[in-house]
Amino acid sequence: MSFKLNTGLRALQRNFERFLSRKISNRLLITYIMLGALPLVIASLLLISLTQDTVQSYIHERNRETARRASNEISLFVKEPFTILQTTALTPDLLERDVFTQTIINKIKDEHGIFSKVFMLNDSGLVTATTEFGEEFQNFSNEPFFLETMLGSGHISDIYFSPSRFPLLTIAEPIQKFNQVAGVLAAEIDLKTIWTLVDSITIGKTGFAFLLSADGQVIAHRDKDKVFRREDFSTNEFFTDLITNQEDFVTYLVEGEESILVYERIPQLNWGVVVQQSQTEAFTLASQMQSRVLYFTMLTVLIAIVLGILSIQRLTQPLLQLVRGVREYASGNLEHQIEMKTQDELAELAQEFNSMAGSLKKNQRELQRMERLAALSRFASLVSHEIRNPLNSMNINMQILKRSFNRPEISPERKTKYLDVISSEITRINDLVTNFLTIARPPELNLIRTDLHQILDEVIIIQKAHARSEGVKIRRGYASDTVTGMFDYNQLKQVFHNIIINAVEAIIEEGMLSIKSKVIEKKVSETDMAYMVRIEFKDNGMGIPGDIITEVFEFYHTTKRTGSGLGLAIAKQIIEGHKGSIYIKSKVGGGTSVFIELPIDKPCPKEQNDAVENKELDKGSV
Repeated sequence: MSFKLNTGLRALQRNFERFLSRKISNRLLITYIMLGALPLVIASLLLISLTQDTVQSYIHERNRETARRASNEISLFVKEPFTILQTTALTPDLLERDVFTQTIINKIKDEHGIFSKVFMLNDSGLVTATTEFGEEFQNFSNEPFFLETMLGSGHISDIYFSPSRFPLLTIAEPIQKFNQVAGVLAAEIDLKTIWTLVDSITIGKTGFAFLLSADGQVIAHRDKDKVFRREDFSTNEFFTDLITNQEDFVTYLVEGEESILVYERIPQLNWGVVVQQSQTEAFTLASQMQSRVLYFTMLTVLIAIVLGILSIQRLTQPLLQLVRGVREYASGNLEHQIEMKTQDELAELAQEFNSMAGSLKKNQRELQRMERLAALSRFASLVSHEIRNPLNSMNINMQILKRSFNRPEISPERKTKYLDVISSEITRINDLVTNFLTIARPPELNLIRTDLHQILDEVIIIQKAHARSEGVKIRRGYASDTVTGMFDYNQLKQVFHNIIINAVEAIIEEGMLSIKSKVIEKKVSETDMAYMVRIEFKDNGMGIPGDIITEVFEFYHTTKRTGSGLGLAIAKQIIEGHKGSIYIKSKVGGGTSVFIELPIDKPCPKEQNDAVENKELDKGSV
């Protein structure tokens, strides 16, 4: 699992780094988001955390205050009957005046509805006066409240229920005479008022209060079955925390629901008031505030992204113009001018690029002139060497012809032969001058929209007889698209003628010449594509040594005894005039491949491929 996680993280990191390194706009966008949204996100997280803590403290204190108020009210509620009994127990001769005593306890019950019964016991535990008819002289000597009160302290019993299931509580106060406990004044307290008080405590829709005894038994609860069953909460995990006055904000699982509980002890009774509220409801306001903060944060981040994209577009649009301009320069179009509508640093950079293009154009013309001069210099040295031989031959033959001109024994045919030699040497000199002009003045192109495959087919038909005579088979494999473009028909024919002738002559014995074409795409901008055709002439001849392959396009460089060394050099001039390129890959003994790449129109698929595709062009077949 850990390995998969680490692998996933590394893959995510690589993708993120690739995303950042691909474009400046991506890095700028991330920077805008980080600068604009990250501080807000951090502030929002701090605000959410602060809101959470504040709301927790508020809810905890509010519920605790509610429990505290309930505790005070219950304490006052129980304190009143104790005070009444204590005051009454101090009445002189309370145990010795039966009629007076009965009147007093009847008045106490009638004036204070909290009492359900008031009665008095002598020191033997017998009832001497009571408000409940029929309980006279009842013996309570063994009851805990009597025994404890006779020791001189007040007593509060546990909760018990009347036959009609009303909660009751017995309290008792000692009656002293001459500093001796002479009897007990006791009363039953009706706790329905406490039930009503506890049931009236509500917080929201789910918050309520309940009352627990010191040992965790339910005294009052909105679910009365819990009271009647004497449900014990002492085993619940929250009880120990609550009775130890836990001050921290803690939630507990109560009956399957996360709830907030606070506890407030009633000191006099040793009871406790518990206020319970659903955590979901308690934090509704906080959740709403957090949701609003999150929505605001996301909206702000979205706005930052939109503004970032718009700003980046304004920034990167001039950069794209610069890139397009540089690509135009790289393609050889030094006439192109980069136009900027702004007056900022990018506009200055564009002006510098335009100035650079002008300098490059000037340097290019100068370089071309120097190349031509260098070629002319090499040609002049060659011509000076080559032209001497025909001139010497012409001079010798003219002298012989002059000497034999008036000699009748020399036949006219022989004299004509001398003239033919002179004429041949003149033709040879004329060819040298023609080649000189070809090098010195590159050919002008007559461009018309032409199907490139048509030019290839015509050249192949012309060369098939020569190839067949040399035992060479020609195989075609054209692209399935129609390949058209602005080409000089005749000059491309000359290029293809020279390449095919060189390939056939490079094959010593029987062999194969493969001619293939393929359409390729080149991305020149975000939205623009350039289409090129790549033509490959591949033979299985003897190949070209690696030390001279870089010189095959030089003027007058040839490895053939009868070659002029101009074919590939002129072909390179023509291809570059079409804004294309030509290059060679070769291996000694492994054949040679000549590649030509030319710009074309957007290709259209043919309805049907060439019928002659991948067929061998031998024995006169096409």
